[in-house]
Amino acid sequence: MVVSSSQSRSCAVTVSDRAPTPGLPVSLLWAALPPPPPAPLDVYLDTAARCFARHGVSRTSLPDIARELGVSRTTVYRRAGSIERLASLLLARELHALLAGLPTILEGAEGPRALTCLLTGVVQFAQQHPVVTKVLADEPELIGAFLLRQLPAVVEQVQLAAEPLLRVGMERGLVRCCEPGPLAELLVRLVVTCIIVPPSSDIGEVMDQILVPLLEP
Repeated sequence: MVVSSSQSRSCAVTVSDRAPTPGLPVSLLWAALPPPPPAPLDVYLDTAARCFARHGVSRTSLPDIARELGVSRTTVYRRAGSIERLASLLLARELHALLAGLPTILEGAEGPRALTCLLTGVVQFAQQHPVVTKVLADEPELIGAFLLRQLPAVVEQVQLAAEPLLRVGMERGLVRCCEPGPLAELLVRLVVTCIIVPPSSDIGEVMDQILVPLLEP
């Protein structure tokens, strides 16, 4: 699902405005996100998302977006930038929407299952996103380029963001005490693998079967 502009705007609040989540302190992850795009760009991002889902990211052009908006290509470029910038801004907006929904996903989850529910929610969000679905189905060249060129940096960035969350989870007795860095890297790589090559069975069951015995205090 692509988050609409009205939904995404409701996600753009300060950390202090967000309700705390019992157990895992998911608010720690917000600090690692790029800032949400400005509200005036919503119409461009909504249109870009529709075009990406229809044509693919690599096959969408600024004239495609301009045509759907009923404006000139120059207007789109001047207001929102290139296709690459539109894709980056859309990603930032969707990540904010994803994290805004985590408290609901984690409601009632205790112990290691709080962590497996979080990871399951991330994988399901990606699997249900029409742009991600289109890329996985029709643009394998983008997946290859991502794995070769961008995955190491993504793993490092998310690992740094996840370490404080894992450390607090260990202090609260939710998961087994261990070095949070290697565990964070393992979890990031597991999530990426499950998005790109989905397991044949239910993703929540897979996460529980793999991680609960490993993380049980």
